[in-house]
Amino acid sequence: MTVQIEMPQLSEEDEGATLATWLVSVGDRVEKGEVIAEVETDKSTVELEAPASGTILEFLVEEGAEGIMPGAVLGTIDAEGVSADPDPTPNERSGAPIEPSPAAATARETPTEGDAAANDHSLQSPAAEKSFLRDSTPLARRAAVDREVDLASLAGSGPGGRVLEQDVLRSADRIPQTIEAGPGAREVDTRAPSSERTDGIQTVRLSAMRKTIARRMTEAKQQVPHFYLRVRCRMDAIFDVRTNLNRDLADQGRDVKISVNDFVVRAAGLALRAVPEANVRFAGDEMLALEDVDIAVAVATDGGLVTPVLRDVDQKGLATLATEIKELAQLARAGKLRPDQYQGGSFTISNLGMYGVETVYPILNLPQACILGVGAAEEQPVVSDGEITIGRVASFTLAADHRVVDGAVAAQLLAALRERLEDPLCMML
Repeated sequence: MTVQIEMPQLSEEDEGATLATWLVSVGDRVEKGEVIAEVETDKSTVELEAPASGTILEFLVEEGAEGIMPGAVLGTIDAEGVSADPDPTPNERSGAPIEPSPAAATARETPTEGDAAANDHSLQSPAAEKSFLRDSTPLARRAAVDREVDLASLAGSGPGGRVLEQDVLRSADRIPQTIEAGPGAREVDTRAPSSERTDGIQTVRLSAMRKTIARRMTEAKQQVPHFYLRVRCRMDAIFDVRTNLNRDLADQGRDVKISVNDFVVRAAGLALRAVPEANVRFAGDEMLALEDVDIAVAVATDGGLVTPVLRDVDQKGLATLATEIKELAQLARAGKLRPDQYQGGSFTISNLGMYGVETVYPILNLPQACILGVGAAEEQPVVSDGEITIGRVASFTLAADHRVVDGAVAAQLLAALRERLEDPLCMML
């Protein structure tokens, strides 16, 4: 019986994905659940498992193909007679080579960046090639080819010692270069493979993530009526409470450190619960009122901005949120987020305060109706009880979708946020 290898649905928006790497070859025997390919979405790299045990008959989609939609057939497996031999010997698993179909032959004969990386490391056998591919991510292999780095010489920092893109970049010690172009200059990210360079201008191919970011941001800004409201919050109490909490956690031997951003996430979750009219989405002729308070936190990665989602924020304490945010950020930077870890969300927080940015005017993360931009907490003159004192003040800017959120509702949400940030002890209850 022939079983089709299909592209799974990896995003609730049904956006296309990129087939990064086949980890097996035509003629290989595979077991159901064995990882046979890696697929790149705009958020992460996902492992594709074999839908059945059997022999790979053909590949219908070549490595590097982009925009593959859910349900598309990637290849086929001959599943006949496999159940009678659930534990084949290594010799049996190698099997006799099977002639691929014309489509499969075309797919395998087309050189790809993954093939170039494999050839560059003198892989001598299919088993060695599969081991090599499994021990490094597609982004790492592309970066290695671009920088002429020997992957075999690197100690991976990923799960099971897997080599990640950041390992290659660290080894190459490469930074964005300033390219002169006319009277000004611009920075070019040398981590992406360049396709052309003339007259001091380097053309860089966009990654699948960057293409998706470009499209979604353009749609959001052009199609959604944004409006912005800004408040300034005293942050002195946050810093004092944070210091005490971290000291208590250290005394308890807990490996958790609470950041200012954790307080902001917690305050936003409680504010959304207090102002449910802002916890909504626009849906054509309808408005969706969301019961759960799920907040996406923007994380900067080498490939672009990723927004993993924290679930039920209003029901979790600061220590729990701090742990979850740290874990999700690590997965995002390693390209290992599962679809359920970045899909959905009713609200996004983009914090650039750690870079010294005073005010952030963010673009909505569709289909969400609100996003909060967080600036740096800086010492400023403030008036307290009729006297001028020095205090730490941060700027919070809310961007909202005017189709479903009115100015009064957005103002109530910011007021609820400020109330909790300026009196953080209320968040402990």
